[in-house]
Amino acid sequence: MANRARVIYQSEALYAGTVDATGHHYTVNGTGYATQSAAAAAGDVKTGIMQLRRVQSANYSFSVNRQDVNQFGQLARIDSVSIEPPTVTLDMSYYLTNGVNERLLGFNVDGDSSALSDELLLGKTDAADSPGGKNFFILTTPESSDAVGNTDAESEKSVIALGNGFVSNYSIEAAVGGMPSASVTIDGLNLRSYTGTANLSIPAIDTKYGTPIEGVEFSLPPAISGKGEATVGADNIWGSSDDGWQGNDEGFGVEGVSCLRPGDISMSLGTQGRAGLFENLPHSDPHQDYDAGSAHIQSFSIDVPVSRSTIQRLGNPYGYARVTDFPVNISVSVSAILSDLKEGNVTDLLFNQEAHDLVFTMRESTQSGNGNIAMQYTIKGARLEGESFSSSIGDNKSVDLTFTAQVGGPQDTQNGIFISGSRNALTIDNLFA
Repeated sequence: MANRARVIYQSEALYAGTVDATGHHYTVNGTGYATQSAAAAAGDVKTGIMQLRRVQSANYSFSVNRQDVNQFGQLARIDSVSIEPPTVTLDMSYYLTNGVNERLLGFNVDGDSSALSDELLLGKTDAADSPGGKNFFILTTPESSDAVGNTDAESEKSVIALGNGFVSNYSIEAAVGGMPSASVTIDGLNLRSYTGTANLSIPAIDTKYGTPIEGVEFSLPPAISGKGEATVGADNIWGSSDDGWQGNDEGFGVEGVSCLRPGDISMSLGTQGRAGLFENLPHSDPHQDYDAGSAHIQSFSIDVPVSRSTIQRLGNPYGYARVTDFPVNISVSVSAILSDLKEGNVTDLLFNQEAHDLVFTMRESTQSGNGNIAMQYTIKGARLEGESFSSSIGDNKSVDLTFTAQVGGPQDTQNGIFISGSRNALTIDNLFA
């Protein structure tokens, strides 16, 4: 590999792996294979490793927790041993598009089921029952070359991979003057680097003993821009009769959304906009979402922490299970320029607090402002926690509203967060383990 002066965003691409981090990363007609060579003999090979779109940042780190061993008669420690597994973290941010990244991370994006699927909470589905999480991969190509469409030699490329990753926090933010974005934190068990991108051992480890998974490989498909073009590698299929990845119009590249804009966001905050105590809020589709006297929304954010605990037992250095800490509490913050006030009484909230559905709709950009829905977030069963007003010389009077909700069970359609995607986010099948 040639010496480089630096690495910048131009040369990197971020990928998410299959559901089961310890399982097969290749499939032919639904049958899993541990290596690409074995799969290629059976037909067209498909990999569950897919590229995340519109990534703006990717930061990863690890720390080893050690405990000193001291004894009487000696001032300095005689050893420093690890009695807990290392802490590995990946933080990423990206612009929202049509829900494709959310689907690849394991969220439900059909709008009918809770967004926090078994795939996300437990790391398993009907197709992959081993709760090993996901693997994540960062491709780096040679200096001064784009990762998209790169044709450099394998020896000039490298990969850093996080094994056994689980989503531990997901948040989105939208504000006037900026593109809506999401931030995600992944907690994993291993971090590993490679030279090349093909036929590499997976980074996942045996979650009970911390040993490598032997004989299971992965290959990264080429990076693409994901703006609707039919490009090489767009469908993540390796043709057995070809020398490389092939793409087509029906593949992963058909998205049609480069980004979402703040001017194409509409909100419905409670029935008739009454989620606020002292102010009227938007409550309909454009262009009827703002009534006369409604507060003017400047920004909103949704935060979904999915913390986990490792259940340990004697004889297993890595713990035998990583379980979600329930209940999962969702926080929603809305900031607005205040307009007309309505009648309200704080003491009423002590005895009769109404639950609200908060709907945030992001549309594909059109001149009319009423384009097709690209993404929609619905927070069901939200309750108002408080309002904070601010007024000073030179500024518009503003109000910040805070809501909370809790995630319900799989059959509960009245509580939690629901995400609706569009286009290829509804058709992607990445359950290949």
